[in-house]
Amino acid sequence: MAERIELEDVVLAYEERRASPEAATVVLVHGLGGSLHSWWAQLAACEARGIRAIAVDQRGAGLSSKPPGPYSVDSWACDLVRLIDALEVERPVLVGHSVGCMIAQHAGVTLGERMDGLVLIGGALRWRAEAAPVFEERVRLARAGRMDEIAAGVALTGLSEECRARDPVLHGLFRELIAANDPAAYAEWSAATAPAAMSEPERVRCPALALCGEHDPVTPPAFAEAVAAAVPDGRSDVVAGAAHWCQLEDPVAVNEAVLGFVAQISGPPGAIG
Repeated sequence: MAERIELEDVVLAYEERRASPEAATVVLVHGLGGSLHSWWAQLAACEARGIRAIAVDQRGAGLSSKPPGPYSVDSWACDLVRLIDALEVERPVLVGHSVGCMIAQHAGVTLGERMDGLVLIGGALRWRAEAAPVFEERVRLARAGRMDEIAAGVALTGLSEECRARDPVLHGLFRELIAANDPAAYAEWSAATAPAAMSEPERVRCPALALCGEHDPVTPPAFAEAVAAAVPDGRSDVVAGAAHWCQLEDPVAVNEAVLGFVAQISGPPGAIG
């Protein structure tokens, strides 16, 4: 059951799986169209490993409040840092997806040495120029209330063709996840995502893992390699056969990569606070 916390001008919903006070803490940050529910497999895997995990609905998404825009990566990152402080999270590992990677990276620069690690799934230093008209079209469709059309298009890049054929249930539920977004808030999210970029990645002071699907057409493996090269202690990895939403398409492989990284930087569960 989601909990809610009021942070000045916004109420954020979050789901927490608790562990011992000494356990590592993973904070999961969704991207455009996502929500805390898109991290359900990662929450369960963390809980099974004795790792504290928190997935948050950011402003304008999921069960959180949806104040008028404009939104921005900086405002989302500020919300994230305020949430971490309010929940008294010490030295988290931030895990972002898509534009959530940029949000997590911005927050990581603010947190500095207060953060133990950074995982960037389907991230990019900046979007390709040809992405701009895609975001513009999403803004237009969302403002017209045509979320079903957006969902159909997102599914084509979010899940691999093989996955869509193999698992029509996941395909259908994924489209519903996107279509269920509030149209006005999704339009603001799209407008804010279009110019988003990572800021001063060289200032990230913790180990970082850049992860992506092998067949991700949005942020292909070369993007993960570029992100890993841009931070002082970065590495990259690929989820075989998956597309942009690899945490949904192959949660077992993503969990293995993410929790393996957490174990490497934090030691066994219970080793850090």
